[in-house]
Amino acid sequence: MGAIWTRRIGATVLVAALVAGTAFLVWPEPPRPATPVPTLSLAGDAGFQAELGPPRPGWTALPAQATGRAAPGPAGQGYRHEWPGFHASARFQGTGIVLRFDDAVNRWRVTLDGKAVEVSRPGRQDLHIRGLAPGRHEIRAEKISESAGPALFGGFFLDDSAQALPPPDPAPRLIEFIGDSDTVGFANTASRRDCEAEEIYAATDTSRGFGPQVAAALGADYRIVARSGIGLLRNYGSAEPDRTMDRLYPLALPGQPDAAPLPERKADMVVIGLGSNVFGSELAPGERWSDKGQLRHEFGPALADFAAARAQENPGATLVLLAFGEYGPELVEAHRTASELLDRRGLANRLVVLGDPRRNACLWHPSAEDHAMIAQALVAALKGPDPN
Repeated sequence: MGAIWTRRIGATVLVAALVAGTAFLVWPEPPRPATPVPTLSLAGDAGFQAELGPPRPGWTALPAQATGRAAPGPAGQGYRHEWPGFHASARFQGTGIVLRFDDAVNRWRVTLDGKAVEVSRPGRQDLHIRGLAPGRHEIRAEKISESAGPALFGGFFLDDSAQALPPPDPAPRLIEFIGDSDTVGFANTASRRDCEAEEIYAATDTSRGFGPQVAAALGADYRIVARSGIGLLRNYGSAEPDRTMDRLYPLALPGQPDAAPLPERKADMVVIGLGSNVFGSELAPGERWSDKGQLRHEFGPALADFAAARAQENPGATLVLLAFGEYGPELVEAHRTASELLDRRGLANRLVVLGDPRRNACLWHPSAEDHAMIAQALVAALKGPDPN
């Protein structure tokens, strides 16, 4: 009986293994991000026409409400930008509008009357939108990719059919998000980890990252100062040691350090997530830390100093330290140290330690579901009792 029972168990296990193996072989892989990204993409039911063409002189500039770190364009017109998430909105009356670009590196989403047209690497061209229903319209242009260098959004212009209206009022609050690729929204719309460079470009959408989600939930606007691979004290893999966030943060354009910044609105909340690249790669020969324990000891005070500087620039702003806990106890303890040091300086702050996101987007970055989870944690923290 024992031998028969053993054979039955063995047969059952074998069948289960075969079924599992077959399921593994036929289980569909997550789709790859669609490439190449079209230069111009417009849904058939948009209700208007859009086309790119050479810039035409003589259009009248339309006043806009713009958010994001930037420098003035040539002759003071338009916006030179490099940090992610730059966006601008305007209002007008008429049946057509023009947007001007000099941008060979970025992807944009232009939203008009609830419909969107996307533009990818337009170069030096105008986007002319025609065929709108007569009346009042609000338009929003937002960079959704990560810039490899400075580019120009020349602004909105009135065509012969349109008249200017005052731009939208700014949101009652502004949240600044400072961070790395996770804050950028690196490849956040992908559902697989193995991606080529063009797939990463196609899958990145900063507007769908946790920062914009938090701002929408709180009725606020957002400014994003983030860069893939960056950290405090050190960058990922010890790359570019002279271009850590404390050095690049003051710059309007990291690629052109001498560019004069446009005036910026003070932030009401500042969310800082900068530890992942510090602790997420092994120390390289020649770095000044012997191990991550020593790095933790130095990172906590450095993060406190960086946060305190942001508090001085934005008086009364709520400070949030965002720690990605999956990078280890050294990162979490360093953030706790920074929070305690800020408390001792009389700077109230909130520490948000995240659980383990799945990180199943390109190159182990947070997916859309992860970004929703991070946003939920931040909204809960920001809606909690005021630490002041």
